[in-house]
Amino acid sequence: MDLQQKLAFFYELICCGHALYHTVFDPSLQLKDTNCPFSHHIPALLNLNEDAPFFFSSLADEQLPVVITSCSDLLWILDFEKEEGELLAFHLIGPVFLEDISVPRLEAAISSLGIFGGERRELVGQLSALPMFPINRWMDYGLMLHYSLCGQHLDSGSFHFVDQKTASSEMPEKQQPIPSHGTWAMEQELLRLIEEGNLDYRKRAGRLVGRGQMAPLGNGDTPRHFKNAVIIFTSLCARAAIRGGLSPEVSYTLADRYINDVESARSFEEVAKINASMQDDYVQRVHDCRSDPASPLMQKLRQYLDTHLDNTPSIPDIAKEMGYSVSYLAREFKKQTGQTMQQYLRSRRIELAKLALLSSNDSIQNICHRLGFSSQSYFTAEFRKAIGMTPTEYRQRNGIR
Repeated sequence: MDLQQKLAFFYELICCGHALYHTVFDPSLQLKDTNCPFSHHIPALLNLNEDAPFFFSSLADEQLPVVITSCSDLLWILDFEKEEGELLAFHLIGPVFLEDISVPRLEAAISSLGIFGGERRELVGQLSALPMFPINRWMDYGLMLHYSLCGQHLDSGSFHFVDQKTASSEMPEKQQPIPSHGTWAMEQELLRLIEEGNLDYRKRAGRLVGRGQMAPLGNGDTPRHFKNAVIIFTSLCARAAIRGGLSPEVSYTLADRYINDVESARSFEEVAKINASMQDDYVQRVHDCRSDPASPLMQKLRQYLDTHLDNTPSIPDIAKEMGYSVSYLAREFKKQTGQTMQQYLRSRRIELAKLALLSSNDSIQNICHRLGFSSQSYFTAEFRKAIGMTPTEYRQRNGIR
């Protein structure tokens, strides 16, 4: 099956459930092919200017699909057709909606693009008929498009995110329709997997499909909506992990850390990676807790150490906190874990450093200090000893710049 046959098959499949549009542009953003009835409005809806061909071409260099948000929270997927490294075409699927949009709000957004009269009414009618997709499900379509174009398997953490929204006029105050919260069953299944510490979480989660849509959480601000959704889900994951056996202190400390990382994130891409790392972290910790043969004392001690990685008290202070002698605590820890407390702390800090390096754009110096390493040079040396490469090399090999 050649590329055009693969793409034709892909487009036929995605249109089975919804009337989805696909548009193909050449590298100068001249229209080549489309089934979109309002294709002549796509440049305005995407807020494209004379620099857009250069900007999109620079995205093509990364060889990753792109989620684009445009006016009134329209979602698009952009990907790239290449041959021997040469860019041949831009492939665009969409738009769809991220959240339920009232007609007055849509009319105001279209008017802000300079489209009025009968042309505006026609476009509003066409856009009003578009489907509404949770962003994770829309990203699945992007993964399938990328595979059709490149034959490359990616995961949901592999996207670029671009916000192309334009400022729209003041929205008329009007009662907004209440969206269907059909994602509840899917959410409960995800939380159940975390509660179980199921290491097949990613695979199982990828097969779940939710209906309906979460209510708007950002007052029209899509990045804020996405951050708020991840913050809410982090809180739910923290409670699921506690039900799974993780101590409340550890679980809530983790939630605080991830929520702060989400608030500090500067892009959709960064928030998505933090979200994925958060879920993986909770699943692994619950799994370790449920399968831990160590005594309750050792489990409590390890959880205590996990919550004090950035500023670990001295071993005598820890022993006093636990109500045991230093010698007994050290001997039992070594006996049950095969490590000294210092070795355990070092290995946990390295694991958390790996997560931080992949899930945020925080500087290596900040990560080093946050995890309690005395200096960046010491952190780099310990990281190289454990992982076989420096923190910078680790980021670069995993596609983080």
